[in-house]
Amino acid sequence: MRIRRLVAQGFRNLEPVDLNLDAPFVVFHGQNAQGKTNVLEAIHLLATLKPLKGRGRRELIQWGGNEGGVVGWVEAHGIDRQYRVKLTKSGRQAELDGKRVSALNEYFAGIRCISFTPLDARIVSEGPLYRRQWLDRAAFTAKPAHLGVVRTVHRILSQKGAALRLELPDLAVLDALDDQLARVGAELVSRRVEMLQALQPHVSAVHSTLSSGVGTVKLQYKTAALGDSPTDRMKSLRSKLEDTRGNELRRRTVLAGPQTDDVQVVLDGRSARMYGSRGQVRSLVLSLKLAEMMAARERGLVPLFLIDDVSSELDRKRTAHLVGALSDLGAQVLATTTDPDHMGALPPHDTLKVAVKEGSLAVFSSK
Repeated sequence: MRIRRLVAQGFRNLEPVDLNLDAPFVVFHGQNAQGKTNVLEAIHLLATLKPLKGRGRRELIQWGGNEGGVVGWVEAHGIDRQYRVKLTKSGRQAELDGKRVSALNEYFAGIRCISFTPLDARIVSEGPLYRRQWLDRAAFTAKPAHLGVVRTVHRILSQKGAALRLELPDLAVLDALDDQLARVGAELVSRRVEMLQALQPHVSAVHSTLSSGVGTVKLQYKTAALGDSPTDRMKSLRSKLEDTRGNELRRRTVLAGPQTDDVQVVLDGRSARMYGSRGQVRSLVLSLKLAEMMAARERGLVPLFLIDDVSSELDRKRTAHLVGALSDLGAQVLATTTDPDHMGALPPHDTLKVAVKEGSLAVFSSK
């Protein structure tokens, strides 16, 4: 997969953008607060329909403006297609080849990305939410249909939360919602477990290389939906929901379901979250991200790989390994850095360097 051209208008602090990005390695460089990350944000928005840094969509529109947008021409499986995201203060609209998207699966069939940013340390060092989000993103990148299951679970949880907050909750409604949550929740858990099993060997292999063979990593999924099949998981989750009904009614909130699950990252038998050093956390997060890429490639598609602020997050050794691994995978790499030399000796004929200053972009090819 490769983004060949990027056009952006009214986006963050960027001047109007029209860039040919048809190179395996694209490096956006410049001082801090110039707009480098905003270029990645535009590409990330195209590939995921979500902001890169958790901003609200309104914040993506240039200050003082009422609308903005991003267009990308992307090649995947030998086919070029045009992707467009229009932004207004009331929301966003996605288009594929000039037509409004009605099915997200069709949109995401030809564009996906994996990002590595300074905030990703939270996957290992902070709470379960970040690890669930990482695993769901990895499952979505490998199989876009996963998004539909996640959305269905969120809808059921929202409906159940609203039902619990009523002055007199309807027990029949809660029973029906719990039946749905047990069924769809069990499917979500089964998908997550399957994805984690696919990721484990890749995580182990990458981490072994990064750490020179020191330390063993294991990923463990913790859930109340126990069992070896979706049916078994559904039964155990339904039982858990029954057991927590009284507490949920007293506290007027949902207390059980896949939204409480966790992925434990264990390094040499100990919780990496509790005992991992800063360097170990960086190596683990890098291993998780590269494992995502490898798992996606096994399913026939190599996503774009976005790296924000390379020089602050990775030392030269880790950067060299990352670049080498992504090159071997055939991924297009789009990175930001204050120092292009930190990326190491990138192949001159395969590298495009773009200087970013006060929202303006200037291309310097290494060819």
